[in-house]
Amino acid sequence: MPKRRVSPRRDPRTRTLGFNARQWPFIFVLVGNWVFAAVFYGLAKLLWDWQPQDWTVGDRIALVIKVAVFAILPAVLAICIVAAQRLDPSMFVGRMPKPNSAVDINNRFILNTFEQFILFFIGMAALALYCPLEEARTLIILTMLFVMGRLLFWVGYHYNPYVRAFGFGLTFYPMVAVYLWLMLYMVFGIRVQL
Repeated sequence: MPKRRVSPRRDPRTRTLGFNARQWPFIFVLVGNWVFAAVFYGLAKLLWDWQPQDWTVGDRIALVIKVAVFAILPAVLAICIVAAQRLDPSMFVGRMPKPNSAVDINNRFILNTFEQFILFFIGMAALALYCPLEEARTLIILTMLFVMGRLLFWVGYHYNPYVRAFGFGLTFYPMVAVYLWLMLYMVFGIRVQL
């Protein structure tokens, strides 16, 4: 009986750059975040020309506090909503929120927002310290992206946990860019134009 010739098995990862079908949506969202954030940032800088009168240390701290107040507003709103939801016993099992109930999702949103806010606040403070006067509007533009990302994350979380990824990315990836910018400048002395 003749031996059947077996062709070598092809690795399916060679055609998909090593990503499986479950990872591709994440990659698309990731690239979508970068593109959206870059376009938003570029258009905002193109259409809006603002700089403060002075750029002393006090002015920088004041701007950081102002943008921080706006950035934390989604968490403040969520805390108010959770306070009202605590009066609804149908959302709880004993003293614990029911898994995936509205109050549980809102609690997780609040926790995640505070985690992201810490990165935001430190990044904005450092950026204010090192960016020149003509780039002060960068803090406000990044705050708009942060708040937009938090709101999209929150709505997406209630709709479907997978949909929250785009909002998370709008919050997180611009901060990654800020930290990369800061590291280039603080460690290597390389100032990339914002």
